[in-house]
Amino acid sequence: MATTREPGGDEGPALRDALKLLATLDLEKLQDLVLQVLARVTDAQGAALWIADERGAFTLRGYRGVVDRAALPARLDAQAEPWRTMLASGSPHPAPGAPAGEAFYVPLLADEEPLGLALLSDRARGRFGDDEHAAALSLADFAAVAVRNARRFQALERVGLRDKETGAYNLSYFVDYAGKEFYKARRYGRAFSLAVLAVDNAEALRRAAGRDLWRRAVRDLVGAVARVVRDADILARVSDGEYYVLLPETDAFGALMFQRRAAEEIRREATIRQVEERGPLLLSMGAATFPRDGEDFDGLLHWAKARVEEQRGSLVRKLHLGDLERGAFWELCDLLLGDAPVPASSPSARLPADPERFHAAQREAALEIARDPRARGLLYVGTADGLGRAPLLSALPSGDGGRAGDATVRVHLLGPRGGPPVQHPLATEVFTDGDARFAGHQFLLFLTEHSAYAWLSGPDGRAFHTSDVPLVDALIHQLQARYDLQPL
Repeated sequence: MATTREPGGDEGPALRDALKLLATLDLEKLQDLVLQVLARVTDAQGAALWIADERGAFTLRGYRGVVDRAALPARLDAQAEPWRTMLASGSPHPAPGAPAGEAFYVPLLADEEPLGLALLSDRARGRFGDDEHAAALSLADFAAVAVRNARRFQALERVGLRDKETGAYNLSYFVDYAGKEFYKARRYGRAFSLAVLAVDNAEALRRAAGRDLWRRAVRDLVGAVARVVRDADILARVSDGEYYVLLPETDAFGALMFQRRAAEEIRREATIRQVEERGPLLLSMGAATFPRDGEDFDGLLHWAKARVEEQRGSLVRKLHLGDLERGAFWELCDLLLGDAPVPASSPSARLPADPERFHAAQREAALEIARDPRARGLLYVGTADGLGRAPLLSALPSGDGGRAGDATVRVHLLGPRGGPPVQHPLATEVFTDGDARFAGHQFLLFLTEHSAYAWLSGPDGRAFHTSDVPLVDALIHQLQARYDLQPL
């Protein structure tokens, strides 16, 4: 390993920095310390750090000083250039596109394994040269070993904090980990989500299924959710009927997609199906996102549980719509347009079909996309009247550059061929030639981080519309399965 040396030849402070790095086992504190010492020994006024997770994906974990946060990629593809060359070489590299000596990258390698990549920029005195490169590389060696040690310590620490029966973490560790996530999110402007998963009739199912089957079902339920979560996610068991999941760097739309995948994975478990032979598993989930829904743990938990209650009161639960087969989109439409009861308190209603109301809903959805182009979401419009004539096309952002062109809501128009083609960069045509259901039906399904709305109309002059979030998500899920559309 290289000798640590300050520019100018004083080894003492750099050696103390190296020892301090090796003595730090808290990964979050270590990431900040790495930036601090690398910036100090090179006189860098700006620094950023990407750290590899257990799967080798490099994620931005910290930055300081005069760096442009918007220009820092949240993730690096270690297999793509120039990152692959930088990480493989083990030596400092000038930053692509920067003037000579203004900025450079230094990899963090331990036993030739890439564990991180640091950017150093804007030297306070002069430009970066060989001395600064050598000093940074020397401390990067120690930093890489420290990162590996901290990760191993974290893994060992977690073993003792897991529930022995299910493998989920205990609540005290979950709350402590959430506190660290709040710190990171506030400091670096990140989003994360807290999801609550509840089995509403857990006690009744335990009695009906018997102690042994229920214990296996609980274990397999946790295992199913564990297959969906990422390495950085934390799943905690509060009781047999309640679980919390912390989802770092996950926005509201991402949390909604997590809930969908978790529910599907749980329903696949053989023990869950055995339990449901004794009675239905009433599964409710809700999530809240920092900072949109709250800036402390209690605030996020409040809104996550409020959305659990929203799911319990949804028509999805009241009409047992979760029992429909995968891809049963039109069957679901028939139920909603038919005579199934819709409580007066529901955010749903039936009304006479009105083409102008359908057109107005399209225009309003397009305007909502224009108001917040960065919000993720999905918009599906189905019609047989010629996709190129859909009113939403004239109201969508132009897509010719700038924020308007950066819209992240995916827009799909479904229907048979005919009429003028769709000529808008943000919209995709999905042709359904030969599908007779489009002859008499129209629909709009809109779901983003901030809003949810659905409009359905049928050949008998009836329409149905709703802002019931679980119901809109169920309609989209069934439509995607029916026409083999991408889930995101």
